[in-house]
Amino acid sequence: MILDRGPTPLYYQLKSVLEAKIRSQELKEKERLPSEAQLCQEFNVSRITVRQALAELMRAGLIYRDRGKGTFITEGAGLKKPTLKGSIEDLVAAAEGTRIEILSYKEVPVPRDLVRTLKTARSERAYRLEILRYVASGPQGYSIIHFPPNLGRMVSLDEIKEATEIISFVEDKLGTLAHGARQTIDVGVADRLLAKYLSVRKGTPLLIIRREYFTRKGAFMFSAETHFRPDRFKYEIELARA
Repeated sequence: MILDRGPTPLYYQLKSVLEAKIRSQELKEKERLPSEAQLCQEFNVSRITVRQALAELMRAGLIYRDRGKGTFITEGAGLKKPTLKGSIEDLVAAAEGTRIEILSYKEVPVPRDLVRTLKTARSERAYRLEILRYVASGPQGYSIIHFPPNLGRMVSLDEIKEATEIISFVEDKLGTLAHGARQTIDVGVADRLLAKYLSVRKGTPLLIIRREYFTRKGAFMFSAETHFRPDRFKYEIELARA
């Protein structure tokens, strides 16, 4: 099978093809995947492309590696999982009426969870922006935002005002729109620093939302991890029968 040499990254195409086979149970749970060399030959792609695709599937929990034996389909991976969809415009609208305070902005090593996304080494640099977001009643969320080097060098803190919406700010800087985002939702508790920033007691439950934003061509724009006070942030999803 030859993948499309268009704007969509090859690793993403390969990941989508393999995921479809897993979801349809063409590749069955506990079944061994073809080797990296076999996938390279079948799809006419490089070993780097194959490894990126497999890394994405592993992050999604669809496959796992058994050292010395190979890569296998995770038990239960063929079960269909619900997909909750929204729009970038919804995220922009959700920030209306809030204000931000910049805590720090500095150059840092690329975070471990972004090494694959940025296709770079851990020793390379990224730019880290820490902000607090406020609503009328007080602090709502603490965010850690990572910009890739090309964007980070373009950012001046003088440009970021308390009413700045980060998605729109990045779009203006890069001259392109955020076409999509990958999001995970988790829960955690406030440590001493978060308790201080969010004006809660240490150990208070928090909602953690992580997002990575991409252009239409699949290029990474920035990532954001926000710890929200649940009493000042509600995540509402409307579901309808397809």
